[in-house]
This record gives sequence, structure tokens and C-alpha cells, in this order.
Amino acid sequence: MIGKDLINKRIVVFGGSGQIGFALVKYLAGESVSVLVADIDEKHFFSKMELENVANVQFIKCDVSNEVEVEAVFVEANKAGGYSGVVNCIHFKGNTRVLDIKSDFFADYLNYPEEAWQLVHDVNLKGTFLINRCAVKFKPKDSKLSLVNVSSTYGLNSPNPSIYGDSGINSPIAYASSKSAIVNLTKYIAVHAKNQNVRANVLTPGGVYNNQDDVFVSNYSKLTVLNRMAEPEDYVGGFIFLLSESSAYMTGANLIIDGGWTAW
Repeated sequence: MIGKDLINKRIVVFGGSGQIGFALVKYLAGESVSVLVADIDEKHFFSKMELENVANVQFIKCDVSNEVEVEAVFVEANKAGGYSGVVNCIHFKGNTRVLDIKSDFFADYLNYPEEAWQLVHDVNLKGTFLINRCAVKFKPKDSKLSLVNVSSTYGLNSPNPSIYGDSGINSPIAYASSKSAIVNLTKYIAVHAKNQNVRANVLTPGGVYNNQDDVFVSNYSKLTVLNRMAEPEDYVGGFIFLLSESSAYMTGANLIIDGGWTAW
């Protein structure tokens, strides 16, 4: 059951087209919470679920590396009555729809193109900075705000090369660097926005099942305490906790939900 303090509130979800973001949007929509989804790919979002006729879900197209577009999201949210929570699920992995192992995103660190490095950090890190800054800057003056940024276990630990085998896929250095920086950026926001009724926390997820090949799934699962990959819905409870007053005494923290990946 969703926290009563979220009923009749508005949550802004950046990256609502992705696996984790969409699971949260779907849950919030079902609990009659107003949701403003900001993402780069509108068609992809609506193809996953017919939400066009759901009155409490609104979509706005946004490139998070563009400050004007990020600002527009919060202007729109304020037109609709403000917002009490902002979730940032945005991440760049080379393609918004498919896993393209030929993308420069997956290049080896010794040959990682500067252009790919810049693009990943423009979305993952610069985008996080802009989202957080604009969320605080545009929020109604006397309102409370809970910011939730999403990192990754690969922002805490180095990717384990053994799980990828001969797939041609890896988790590249730019992804690790950007996701690691999100943790301390969030701590900074928590400290420096404390006098503006803002709490800022991180949710760090583990790997999510997405039709990966059986070898990868087996290799990954063996390295988790719970012996499986996550489903997107496994993270919804963590988001609800961080967005609600249940976590009122929590800021600058990192909630790790990874099936025990980082426990050993």
C-alpha cells in the first residue's frame, strides 16, 4: 500500500520509458498518484502501456542534457500544481530501445572514444546535475521535496568481466564513472539544499533481467546472494520509501537494492 502522504501529490519521473522507471510509473498510476514522465522517447513510452487515457499520467519530451528542456519539465509540473518528489532514472546505454553491442558505448577502456565518453556523461551526470538543480530551483517555496537519483552497483564496484563471457558486451568505463559520481553529487545536494526543505537520496539497483542470454543470466545470478537478477518491480518499494515521509529522517544516503551483489 502506498504511503498516504503521496496520495494527491505529483511525482516527476525522468526516464519513465526505461525498465525501472516504467515499473514505478505504472505502480504510481495504479495508486492514483499524479505522474509527470520526462523522457526522450515518447513513442517507446506509450508502446509499453496504453497510458494516453490515464488522467493522472502526463508525458513531456525532454533531453536531460539540455537545461532549457529540463526547466520546461518543472514549469509544466508547477502549472499542474507543483511536485513533491522527483525520481531520476535516466541513463545512457548507446540506444534507447535495443542493446547494440556495436555501439561505441561498449568500447574497451583503452580505446574508448572521447565522443562516447562525453555523450554518456552529458546524459548520466550533467543530466543528473540539471535535474536536481532545476528541481530545487523551481519547486514551490514552502513545499517539501524528495529527490531520488539512481546510481548502479557499477557505480560502487568495478564490473566483473567474468560474467560477460564472449558476448561482446561489457559495462564500460564511462558508465561506471558517471554512476559513481551521482552518489556524491546527491550527497552534495542533500547538504546544500537542506534549508530549502529538500531531501536527496540515491537508490542503487543491481542488474535487471532483460532477455539476456542464459549464460550471462547464470553467471550474474551466481554472484548475487539471492541467486537471481532483479525484476523492475523489485525497486518500486524502495522508491516509495524514499519519496514518502517514511524516510523523513533520511538524506544524503544510498539505498542499495542489489540482491546481495555488493555483500561479498
